[in-house]
Amino acid sequence: MKKILLIIEREYLSRVKRKSFILTTLAAPLGLGVLIAIAVFINTFKTGTKTVAVLDESGIFKSGTFENEDNTSIRFTYPEEGFEALNKELGAENDKPKFDALLKIPADFDIQDPNKNKIRFYSMEPPGLSLKSGINRTVRDAIRHKKLEINKFSEEQIVQLDSKVNIEYTNLSKDAKEGLTELSSIIGNLMGIIIYITLMVYGMMTMKGVMEEKNNRIIEVLVSSVKPFQLLMGKIIGIGLVGLTQFVLWGILIVITQIAVVGLIGMPAPDAMPMTPMSRPGMDAGEMSAVLSTLSEINYLPIAAAFLFFFMGGFFLYGSLFAAVGAASSSDDGDIQSLTFPITIPIVVSFIILIKAIEDPTGQLAFWGSICPLSSPIIMPALIPFSPPLWQVGLSAVLLIGGFLCTTYLAAKVYRTGILMYGKKVTLKELARWIMRG
Repeated sequence: MKKILLIIEREYLSRVKRKSFILTTLAAPLGLGVLIAIAVFINTFKTGTKTVAVLDESGIFKSGTFENEDNTSIRFTYPEEGFEALNKELGAENDKPKFDALLKIPADFDIQDPNKNKIRFYSMEPPGLSLKSGINRTVRDAIRHKKLEINKFSEEQIVQLDSKVNIEYTNLSKDAKEGLTELSSIIGNLMGIIIYITLMVYGMMTMKGVMEEKNNRIIEVLVSSVKPFQLLMGKIIGIGLVGLTQFVLWGILIVITQIAVVGLIGMPAPDAMPMTPMSRPGMDAGEMSAVLSTLSEINYLPIAAAFLFFFMGGFFLYGSLFAAVGAASSSDDGDIQSLTFPITIPIVVSFIILIKAIEDPTGQLAFWGSICPLSSPIIMPALIPFSPPLWQVGLSAVLLIGGFLCTTYLAAKVYRTGILMYGKKVTLKELARWIMRG
């Protein structure tokens, strides 16, 4: 144990003292603060207004029908010219046209079957997604209103039909809070993504460290006084503590950076906050306010404890496999890729499962993903904010420990054989033979 502690100390201090570690630790929170500032700044820019001329040859829609108060980036005009004149003006190269696009409703347009004789949109430049979605929504609403008018619905009744319904979701759990689902999704996604990146980055770091010692022949001196298993354990734990240290420092610096950024540029309104991949689509200002108000009421202790445990457990599990690959690999990049590919597949699949698990945290996919040792380091921390049963968390932790012990045992058998082999390309078949060897 004393030798393992010495190796842990050497691996930890040698990496923490590097300039690259210090620079990345300081630069990452600063870069996040800059990204937040840029996102808020970009969000203040308004989309340019596009003028769309409406030519209603059918006569079904009246002037002003297509105005959309919710989308100020589109302005509709109703010229009196025919299609040929409008089309010629739109394609004029010398003079700037009075409108950017033309929306033509054919004379034989059927309000009951809008797709029979389709409405056509003409423009010289390809329309962006915002313009296309705005046109589609506006035309769809106009057709819907017209159908309601045909069926003798009054304007007041139409407004009542369009009124938004805000449903109050009540969780019978005593710890339930308003906005918890949205907040849990955000926290779960964030922790899953962090651990996913960590396993890839620091797993590769472990493999590169083993390969460096092997290629420099330092390992020949080390194994004369240290058993390969002790060297493997010390290296995995030491690099794992480096990653943990970096994340703790990142957490502290990110909080300080965000406070400074918010103090300098001000906190944007909930409806003006930029949409992120972790935000739920369709979240309005009220829901966002509920999420923000819940932040101060969340019990972060079990979330932090689960993150630390599964972070270290996942790193130990995959770190031992990456170390074994590093011991068996030569300096050939093709050799490295062929051996690391089977290890990276479960990590990538776990990240894919994470997306569905957040959408349905009590489903079968989330359950099996949270207890499988190869995926639980990513899935289970993401489910902790949803308060899964304690027996499920305990089972996941026990199986993760068992998976770590199993992979470490197998990796040690590969490590002790491959660490002293030079100039020979190792195949997966040969690795299996090393593992089966007594």
